[in-house]
Amino acid sequence: MFSPGDFIVERAGWRAPQSFGVVKGFETAANGEQLLDVQFPTDRLYAFASHCQLYKEWLDENGF
Repeated sequence: MFSPGDFIVERAGWRAPQSFGVVKGFETAANGEQLLDVQFPTDRLYAFASHCQLYKEWLDENGF
């Protein structure tokens, strides 16, 4: 679903409602969910893949 270098939007989570970042890598959590290693503007943090979407998709959904 996501690859290193993808520009994403985190739609849920504590940085929500919308935080933009670049995927640096990913791993699988103990519960099987994909965790993204994301460089956000202020920090490099993990985000659940289920809380994110590709920036291009976000642009399309919001009429840009």
